[in-house]
Amino acid sequence: MRIIKSDLRTNQVIIRAETPTDLYILSTIIVNGDRVIAKTSRRIRRSGTEGRSGEESQRITMIIGIDVEGQTFQESVASNRLRIKGRIFQGPEQHVSIGSYHTLNVGLSDTITVFKPEWSKYYLKILRDAENASQKPKIGLLAVDNNDVCIGILDNYQLSVLFQEKSGIGRKHSKAKARKEQSSSFFDKITQLVQRSLLPETKNLLIGGPGFVKERLAEYLRSSLPKENLNIVIGSSSSGGNRIGLFELMKSEALDKLAKDFQILEEQRDIEEFLRRISKGSGDVAYGYTHINQIAETGVIETMLMIDSYLHGINQAPVTEIQGLLKSIEQMKGKIVIISSQSDSAAQLKTFGGIIALLRYAISWDHLS
Repeated sequence: MRIIKSDLRTNQVIIRAETPTDLYILSTIIVNGDRVIAKTSRRIRRSGTEGRSGEESQRITMIIGIDVEGQTFQESVASNRLRIKGRIFQGPEQHVSIGSYHTLNVGLSDTITVFKPEWSKYYLKILRDAENASQKPKIGLLAVDNNDVCIGILDNYQLSVLFQEKSGIGRKHSKAKARKEQSSSFFDKITQLVQRSLLPETKNLLIGGPGFVKERLAEYLRSSLPKENLNIVIGSSSSGGNRIGLFELMKSEALDKLAKDFQILEEQRDIEEFLRRISKGSGDVAYGYTHINQIAETGVIETMLMIDSYLHGINQAPVTEIQGLLKSIEQMKGKIVIISSQSDSAAQLKTFGGIIALLRYAISWDHLS
């Protein structure tokens, strides 16, 4: 992400999204009540054709501003875009009607201007962190066993699973020569996947899986791609070549050496600490919107984790209340972490109402009631 211009006197920030993750981050920043200006296109009837059957039209590019009333982030292999819906407040009056609805489709390399009633320190921090995160090297993750391989790429915010393939290697009773040939063919396929999908993004690769297949694959990659300067690290993982294996690698100590300050890893550590405290019954945690909102102004919250749907009024609290909650925690020097509702971490949070907090000290709820 690139912050092109920031003018807090007029409450506007001009931003360019450079990766799919940037579009997701914008989806957490842009909320109902904001104003967004961006380049778009509309199909306009040609002059003199109005009212005729089979009327002709043409698509015209223009700059339009809308008052945001909703947005969705659409991620796919073919296309990534952020759709922002709202009423038009600015645009070429010969082509648009002020007050009518329009949807802006923001894609990679698009530039948008975002106006907020107030840019809180929290939202500005998200932008700056995203801009700095673009400089952090991504890491390839590869979980493998004798039957399967799963390949993903990890950045500061998320793990994207790229491929999952079967090996075709026979069982142990198969002839040794046939198994060796099948294994070589399997490793060759993995090498092609790594070269095509990972190397354009990263030179760091963490490999894990049961048995010795991970070590054999690492040697095969080093000998097959000697000019790529691959930094291959072996991680501890007992799961197979599947998504579970990738997520297990994310907890490997070997990954900490490559990316210990990635936000997604910090999220995991915070959730694990929350679960540890819950099982211990130490009293220095809170969960659920009602409880956390009740203590936000006391300064007891050290870290709060919340799924992104809260920012858009999809949960039980209106957006204005959520903005007040964030501001209170921010003023009390608490850390705020927003988690994608599509992530595995969000699935854990939903068990606790989609919002949890680590507290600076234990509190008595009976006293607060």
